[in-house]
Amino acid sequence: MVEASECRMRLFDLVNIGVSEKLPLDILAGRPQILDLYIVGKPADAAGFSEIDPPTSVHNVDTAVPIETISSSANDGNAAGSHLQAISTIGINGEDRMVTVQNIATTADWTDFQLEVELWKNIFHCFGSLWGTGDKDPAGDVDIRNVADTVIVELAAGDNEGNGAAFVVPDGHCAMLFGGRLTRITTTGAWANDEGVKIRILYVNEIDALIAAADSAINWIEFIVAGQYGEQVVDIPKGRVFEEKTTITHQHSSAVNAGEDYTLHLQYLIWKK
Repeated sequence: MVEASECRMRLFDLVNIGVSEKLPLDILAGRPQILDLYIVGKPADAAGFSEIDPPTSVHNVDTAVPIETISSSANDGNAAGSHLQAISTIGINGEDRMVTVQNIATTADWTDFQLEVELWKNIFHCFGSLWGTGDKDPAGDVDIRNVADTVIVELAAGDNEGNGAAFVVPDGHCAMLFGGRLTRITTTGAWANDEGVKIRILYVNEIDALIAAADSAINWIEFIVAGQYGEQVVDIPKGRVFEEKTTITHQHSSAVNAGEDYTLHLQYLIWKK
């Protein structure tokens, strides 16, 4: 069985979407945001954990740098008949703020690199956000890369959602797991007791990231949905808080060797301290 996973990541300012519950005033004063992840996945036929929809390459620098965008097809660009005309990037800018920035093609042929309008310390995800009349998807592979031509995240031709399901809490900020839901949607078997899906949310703080893996703490939150008669949905509670510069990565695994499909919806509340 071939492993599969894809993440849809979006960033919202809390003031623009509203929240049904009251938050402490110090959080409200910190310009809170919601990072929303919706994941569809299927682990490999093995019990080991693997990263969900990883970025092509990790971009994590202390000083914000320019980033390039380029397509492999001349049919992507700003012409009316183009396919992809703009790509949006989610990450951390030079002001240590998590942002979404739309980069609009400036030429009809996007096969020459174009510098994005933002300088970036980190990049987590990208997605198509403006199209011409040619088609509502990229005609070519569209890469977001650094000036050394290392691809960080990308849109594959015909796919409007880029890769990347991990993120880093910006410097001077806190993040809190704000709830979610894991749903087992397999169509194989009859919810057998020896089948199921396991999810791990790994978090590595700045200190652990600087020392050898064998000497650092291994921290994760684990959720499992399995069995024939048990509930096939797990509601993920809110409340776990993560400090600044913590890297949060999502992993999945089969409970045994079944390779079952699932959906995972997670939200994180992010605010300036």
